[in-house]
Amino acid sequence: MMNQLLIHVIIILFPIFINQFFYATKRSHARNNFYYIMNGLLFGLSSVLCMSLSITVIDGFEWDLRIIPIILAILYGGRHYWSGITALAMMFVFRIAVGGDDIVFALAVFILFALPCFWIAKSFYAYSPKKRVYTGIWLTLYSNAIISCLLFFYASLMRYELSLKADGVIHFIMMELLSFFSIIVASLLYENMIEKQAMRHELEQNEKLKIVSQLAASVAHEVRNPLTVVKGFLQLFKENADESKKNYLQIALSELERAELIITDYLNLAKPHSEHLETVYVPDFLHHTVEMMYSYGLIKNVEIKLVISFADKELYITADKTKLSQVIINLIKNGVEAITKSGTVTVSGSRDAHTVVIEVADTGAGMSEETIANIGTPFFTTKESGTGLGTLVSIRIVEAMSGKISFASKPGKGTTVTLKFPAVTPIDK
Repeated sequence: MMNQLLIHVIIILFPIFINQFFYATKRSHARNNFYYIMNGLLFGLSSVLCMSLSITVIDGFEWDLRIIPIILAILYGGRHYWSGITALAMMFVFRIAVGGDDIVFALAVFILFALPCFWIAKSFYAYSPKKRVYTGIWLTLYSNAIISCLLFFYASLMRYELSLKADGVIHFIMMELLSFFSIIVASLLYENMIEKQAMRHELEQNEKLKIVSQLAASVAHEVRNPLTVVKGFLQLFKENADESKKNYLQIALSELERAELIITDYLNLAKPHSEHLETVYVPDFLHHTVEMMYSYGLIKNVEIKLVISFADKELYITADKTKLSQVIINLIKNGVEAITKSGTVTVSGSRDAHTVVIEVADTGAGMSEETIANIGTPFFTTKESGTGLGTLVSIRIVEAMSGKISFASKPGKGTTVTLKFPAVTPIDK
């Protein structure tokens, strides 16, 4: 009995170990449908092996842990349902191949436990790691309850009297406990894999930022000085030049101003830490910032809206107003430029528990998962004349003010950038 139970645990953990060694290095944008189908095949195989090594518990009725791999495949497949669908299909095909007089009963079990799993999967990765583990445990409890209830219902329907002997009850309890142990261990291993992957990605980003910051610190000041001299002489020449030459001088001056902006971005990237932190009332701050961008939106035929959603009006954060304004303006500008004909950029502020949330959402072209994964990479840009530093600087500024920034987008449906800052209480209250 114990040997069979241990084999079940090994079978359940098998796909996770394979995932960790062969698939964990893949980034999220590289995980296409083929990856999720292969993942589903691994969990489906695990489920089939569990069914092949089922254990007799009560009066000839056999029990196994086929449910655990299916729950893992569905939940950790997230919005990519192919993983769960593939694993579920393998299990059902094998069940039909085995045969027996209770296939309808098995199908009912599959449907009743799979539907809630798929419904939860679409928002599963939005949960905290601890909540994801708890969700797996609750779904295992729910599935076992469904199987137990249908088992007794099937026995009564077939007029089969169950003799609850001591050995059978003990086996049943051990299988229940093992199922909880398996889902906990498997979930923790999966979460550890996700955490390691996030840390690896963060280390890669930090290494890139370190290189760019060092480059910025060593070059920016030296480049700015000669640019200032050249700009001064060009402005002097422009005053005494004829009309035909003034246009060329103006073009040269505008390009020098653009070069100065790039150098400023480099300097902000090298020194993102804010020295002038103060308590900021978000509604007034957003109203003032959005107001500055109204004219830019009108020129581009884009409506810029401000939505403030709060009940207690406690929308206060600690921030550097100038740098935070730079971030919001940059995000609004990106949203406006992402809209080709006409559309809307919506700036909103709200409070979620102890966090103040600022969102900038546009109805533009949107981005693919691969593009989102590359956001924040030095010199990566989707604009023809962009440098990729604007968004990178914005990320660094937000992080320097103890905030978090995230991007969500779908091609053709627009992009939403979410900023989260710790909420504070004004000193004068």
